[in-house]
Amino acid sequence: MTGGPELYGFPPPETVPDLRWLGPDYVSVLVYDLTQGLLRQDPRTSVMGVRCEGEPRLDPSVDPAGVIRAHDACFPLQVFVRDGAGRPWLLRGRWTYSGRELGTAAASITHFWQLHSADGA
Repeated sequence: MTGGPELYGFPPPETVPDLRWLGPDYVSVLVYDLTQGLLRQDPRTSVMGVRCEGEPRLDPSVDPAGVIRAHDACFPLQVFVRDGAGRPWLLRGRWTYSGRELGTAAASITHFWQLHSADGA
């Protein structure tokens, strides 16, 4: 992401093939979705950096034929932001994608953020 936030600690996409259902560059997708969510809360928020604090937790589920049709991917994150008033914040939490009916016409992917702590100035 040229000109975007600094990114740290994310496993390279080629080392986590189980995330292909998020697209070829899961990190850009995650940062975009996370940023859009923060901008809905405060349209002047700036995301300065995102750090993945550990390996993502991947929870696939298979159908009776053994095909993965559901998959959750949970990322432990630190997010460095500047709010609309210019104050810096460190947000810690988990970002989760939930894919359902993957590989079918009814496929859907949702996401959510679970905030664990927010430290600001």
